[in-house]
Amino acid sequence: MKIHNHILALTTALSLFPSDAVGGLARWQVIGIDTWQPSGRPGNSPDWYIHVNITNPDPTKTDPDPNIAQGKVYCQIVWLYPNVPYNQIKECEIVDTTGPTTWAWTVELLEADDDNPSPILNFDLRWRAASISSAATEEGVEIWTGIGQFEAFKNLQGACAASGFCSWWLNPASAPVLIDVIPVSCQGTVEEALHGINCD
Repeated sequence: MKIHNHILALTTALSLFPSDAVGGLARWQVIGIDTWQPSGRPGNSPDWYIHVNITNPDPTKTDPDPNIAQGKVYCQIVWLYPNVPYNQIKECEIVDTTGPTTWAWTVELLEADDDNPSPILNFDLRWRAASISSAATEEGVEIWTGIGQFEAFKNLQGACAASGFCSWWLNPASAPVLIDVIPVSCQGTVEEALHGINCD
């Protein structure tokens, strides 16, 4: 919660900065998101899910570098009702890449901080990224992290049917959703840092 509150405060405080970068770090861009609530009818998949794509596997680069692999970071969170995986961290994949990448990413579903949270209609996502080529030292490792807020009728559009299923996706008018990024120092291994363990 500490990091979550700091990032949300930073988003407000830096609202006057240009939209492409904050403090020298490029904002991450969410270019696609889909959420799904199943109907619950027999024979249909019972899975609830969030699928999301975020650009640029290397979070430190403000502009594409032809010498560095390009691609997208694809994350999915899948669960069965009523076991919503708030505060559980899932590994992401690098997809559509043009070459090897030395970065790893995770995503975490956070409950929206208001009166009407919903894991498919009103929620936050926290990403963490770290270089897997970095060796842990006595000073620890550095990761990059950012939080995005997603809400129906704001940056999500979709509908819920009478049969019970709901489908929501990124509103084209809101795309891409820009995510402010901050560096965070962690102790321990890169894998631990990607799971938020021993981080400031």
